[in-house]
Amino acid sequence: MYSLSTVLSLASISIAGYVLLQIAYNRLFSPLRNIPGPFLASITGYWLVFVDLAGFRTTVIHKLHLRYGPTVRIGPQEVSFASAEAINTIYGQQTVFMKAPIYESMSLQPLGIFSIRDKKAHSQRRSLLSHAFSSSNLQNTEPVIRERVDYLMQVLRQSKGSSVDALERFRAFSLDVVGQLFLGASFGALEAKQPPQFLHDMDKMFLISGMQWTFPGMFAVMSKLPVPALQDFLASKQRVTDYGKHAYEDYLRINKSAPNRKDLLSKILFNSSGGAPLTDRETYTEVGNLVFAGTDTTSTTLTYLCWELTRNPELQTRLRQDLQECQERSSPQGKVSREVLDSPLLEAVINESLRLHPAAPASLQRITPPTGATVSGVRLPASTIVSMQCYTTNRDADAFPDPDTFSPDRWLKSGGGTAAMKELFMPFSKGTRACLGKNLAFMELKLVVASLFLQFGLKAPPQTTEDSMAMRDHFLVLPKGGKCDLLFESLNGSVDRGHANAEL
Repeated sequence: MYSLSTVLSLASISIAGYVLLQIAYNRLFSPLRNIPGPFLASITGYWLVFVDLAGFRTTVIHKLHLRYGPTVRIGPQEVSFASAEAINTIYGQQTVFMKAPIYESMSLQPLGIFSIRDKKAHSQRRSLLSHAFSSSNLQNTEPVIRERVDYLMQVLRQSKGSSVDALERFRAFSLDVVGQLFLGASFGALEAKQPPQFLHDMDKMFLISGMQWTFPGMFAVMSKLPVPALQDFLASKQRVTDYGKHAYEDYLRINKSAPNRKDLLSKILFNSSGGAPLTDRETYTEVGNLVFAGTDTTSTTLTYLCWELTRNPELQTRLRQDLQECQERSSPQGKVSREVLDSPLLEAVINESLRLHPAAPASLQRITPPTGATVSGVRLPASTIVSMQCYTTNRDADAFPDPDTFSPDRWLKSGGGTAAMKELFMPFSKGTRACLGKNLAFMELKLVVASLFLQFGLKAPPQTTEDSMAMRDHFLVLPKGGKCDLLFESLNGSVDRGHANAEL
């Protein structure tokens, strides 16, 4: 009969032996063994987990691509790609790749369009939601967006020379817009003295989801610990779900049987395109998803765009002059005109901000099918995690010379972008999983940016530095400093249009 110490010793030896054999296999015999990458990546995926939790995954993987090339092994069964060819293979319309399992852990429950992995189920859900984002429906939303843009301008004008946290104001604006568009009522975030709890919960949600996916055992233990601060932190994800649920229930109570309403939720609820309607639970999950997706992406883009133009005063002046000339030709005393919104320079500035500072720069993970697959000439076995990140494709030096420089002219000189630029530019992803709200996002961005630079000059105070604005990402981006203080100086002679822009 063996003693306890002997049993423990044998168990320890067995575990150590298994780990060593697994390391040896991953390093020496895995089908991925010849793909270049750091040594640690060939033996464990945990090195990247800790990088991810620290908010550096995107920049670390980008540096690996600069060192090793367009195909890099970043885990024992995970490969990152950075070529135009790989984009079509992994994300194109005919792709055989499904979303990776991690999306289910990141999701609100029940699963929504962001996290449904099954291609058929996703296609059905997308057809139900895409109707709300049709061109005709988006045209109906423009007056709503203009009204909130006007109010944002009033709020910024009240700063009277004091610095304003642009990130916080833009997040409040974006939350109000998606509330108005999807639920028919603003959340009043711009009017509030403090940011709504929902915004704080969104900041925590991806971090919580990453912990839940990567360390399920530890997460289960943490969820049982009687520490109020910890439990409040972990409850953030559920509060986002509850937020969508309560907002949806309030909407139904106020707007029963109202198919003629112009808000986007009514277009989802009373969709006439066919197919089974969403259940109440599915609907409020999608409401939470859409509010979540429509808030941080737009606000982050606006924040970094404004910051870049404070660092490029000549470009800021040039943009303002261009917008003023367009406005004078078309509607000198009225609302921001269609000619202003169609300005090639305005679109180039937005595209360049999306290129250099994408709101969702991180890896979009997919999984190879049971038969395996070939990507960029590399044969991959079944169940290999593959991914690309737009942070890297947007910095391809061949398509985007001097890739780390903010240069809207690259879009103007190429007539809106060369074929290579358009192929690699993917801030809204590509293919059937591309962002539903892309056109809505561009409408918001154009209206805000045009209004801002027609009415204000922007400067960065000393506390807003390159270091404070360094990217930290947990799938979505926040500045390292957690804010972006800017000075909004009202221009002499600028017109306070009040709510004149609300009517088309």
